[in-house]
Amino acid sequence: MDSVVLKVILALLPFCVLLVGFLAFKMDALKLSLYVWILELIIVIAFYKMNIFDSFKASIWGNITIWNGFLVLWTGQIFGQCFRSTGALKTLLNTLNRILPTRTGKSVTLCSVVGGYLGAFNGFATYPVTIPGLVNLGISGFKAAVGYLVYFSWSIAFVSLFIAANIASTVTKLPIESIVQTMGLLTLPLIIISVIGFFRILNFSLKDKDNLAIAILTIIGNMLAVILFTQIFPGLYILTLIAAATFCLIALWLFSKKYDKSAYDEEEQGEKFSTKTILKSFAPLIIGSLIVVLFSYPLKSVIAKGAFSVAWWGYSPTNINLFDTPGFYILLTAILCYVFPIKKSSTLLKDFAIASKRAAPSLLTLFLGGAMVNLMLDTAQISLLAEQMSQWGANVYGVLLSGLGFLAGMAFGQGIPACAMFSKMQMGAAELINVAPTVLVGIAAMVTMGPANPLKPSLLRYTSSLAGIKGRDGEMFNLAFKWQFMQLVVVALTVVLFLV
Repeated sequence: MDSVVLKVILALLPFCVLLVGFLAFKMDALKLSLYVWILELIIVIAFYKMNIFDSFKASIWGNITIWNGFLVLWTGQIFGQCFRSTGALKTLLNTLNRILPTRTGKSVTLCSVVGGYLGAFNGFATYPVTIPGLVNLGISGFKAAVGYLVYFSWSIAFVSLFIAANIASTVTKLPIESIVQTMGLLTLPLIIISVIGFFRILNFSLKDKDNLAIAILTIIGNMLAVILFTQIFPGLYILTLIAAATFCLIALWLFSKKYDKSAYDEEEQGEKFSTKTILKSFAPLIIGSLIVVLFSYPLKSVIAKGAFSVAWWGYSPTNINLFDTPGFYILLTAILCYVFPIKKSSTLLKDFAIASKRAAPSLLTLFLGGAMVNLMLDTAQISLLAEQMSQWGANVYGVLLSGLGFLAGMAFGQGIPACAMFSKMQMGAAELINVAPTVLVGIAAMVTMGPANPLKPSLLRYTSSLAGIKGRDGEMFNLAFKWQFMQLVVVALTVVLFLV
């Protein structure tokens, strides 16, 4: 097959099918991923002359290279289940609800703290907490769902203990800390857009002095965490969202001192918990964070000894260390929920079983996405796209990368396959446009994971069910699109500045 035009069309075809399937037909992520994988199999066998056995080997190997993504998806579900069933979640929510008396204060505290603490260990676990929580505060389900999707979008690239950077590092062999630095810089302006979007969608007037102060404190708390743990101390990148939640919590608690205690409606306080009980609800998160620091610094050399390599079918070896991966830390934190239980409505083994069953569709979707990605990598379809995009120079390449990564992030059931694909793509592109690969990989990891997340039809359906609304997915998409497109434009402009 010699026609470059035909090769480009075939390389873009799976993306087009994904987009049409999601946006036009609102297909189930698992089913659509299966169809696209089969389509890619047909392409590589019919046009690239890859035999059927090699195509299946490539599909399997592609998923071995993103092994830590599977571990995160599985352990993330376990963490969410354990945190709920041991009573920690109820106590945490009750505590947060008592910090500020206003609806704006309660809403922002809920989203910033839960999005940070729970999102750090499992991004998906936050939606069933924040959205019903906003509805309970008297906010319409429609606005609650879209508002939180927009707010949380800035942090998606950092959730699950920076799984995006871990995946990008695994497939490119670049140091995570360098990738994280680019991701952090790109994220800073997105925090402002996300917070303002959240306030506007929920009709929290920024002309009100208290509301404006709460918004500014939230922006500062989140930005401070990103600056500290992606720029100044990038070796501690994994603590970014935990620090963001902590800074916001402290800032909002200090701000609450301006209110007279009579401003609090006692009828809304609900069940009161002792200080000991409150500490038990935070204990798994705090100790889990301390373990991350311990394993990353004092015990780093010891933990490194647990690494081993896997090399099958002539592929370059993939390094695996089960004790130095986000999934391991998430699993430990889940187990800690049973070390500090407030109540026991289940058992650890039962929670494992329930969570594993719930995680199965996501794991299968990820497998199919990973298989499709590696088929495209093995047949050089991705390097071809990079070569064609790089012909117009670094600036144009950066804009095209932002746009295509945004669309891919929207189309994939999970962002992980898109992150792996576009991160790998940058290794060849960096040489072609003479840009440091860590910069391009950081851009790819951030864009494929975050800005497009609120626009995924499968996520819109899920969050609308949590909010108790039906048949308004299109309206949700349209309202979120305004803010996410604004994020895309800002990212593209920032990328151009990076590449000047």
